[in-house]
Amino acid sequence: MIKNKILVIGNDKQTQDMLTELLSAHHECIFLANSSEGVSYLEGNKNHIDLILIDLGEVVPNDFQILKSIRQHNLYSNIPILVEVAPNQTDDLPEAFHLGVDDILIKPTTREVAKKRIHNMLEVGKNRKVHNVMEELIESVINENIDTLGICPCPKCHRDLLTLTLNNVKPKYISTERGETVIKATQLASMNDRIQLLTEITRYARLVSDNPRHG
Repeated sequence: MIKNKILVIGNDKQTQDMLTELLSAHHECIFLANSSEGVSYLEGNKNHIDLILIDLGEVVPNDFQILKSIRQHNLYSNIPILVEVAPNQTDDLPEAFHLGVDDILIKPTTREVAKKRIHNMLEVGKNRKVHNVMEELIESVINENIDTLGICPCPKCHRDLLTLTLNNVKPKYISTERGETVIKATQLASMNDRIQLLTEITRYARLVSDNPRHG
């Protein structure tokens, strides 16, 4: 039987002991001490993860960087995120939900509640089977043609062109089923696809060039 892989970020030994007791029979738990370790793990790991559980107390001092890193990662952006918070941390929840958190556990929690919430999040993850790679593909084509697009190369104009194009082209989805590797976006498009996309990008580049917002 293939075990679900759960990444647990936080140095709360009581939580670690409870999760080990609850989950070790049917799930593989990977424990990391803090947000920095979490970011390093995600940047270096290319394996499937089913759920990320984060002690919010570990990420608030780091400006929620771990949440931002997860949602910006091509491979892990659709993974359910469950956060654990202390009663005095609930003011941080709106920002956490804005950054992509799916559900919360408020300490102290019972084993029954934790088990149910984790089960619910794993079920959520099963329904997230595709990823739109169009943003990465557009980014690639823009970078390849930046010298001929006629826009200011500043980050603001670059982002405006990316956003305009992304909002006006058809999404391109790839499967993220268990066991599959997310192929780089640049390998998904044929030469004809890239030429058609460049035509669209060039159209919106004129808009950005005529109406720059960096000044």
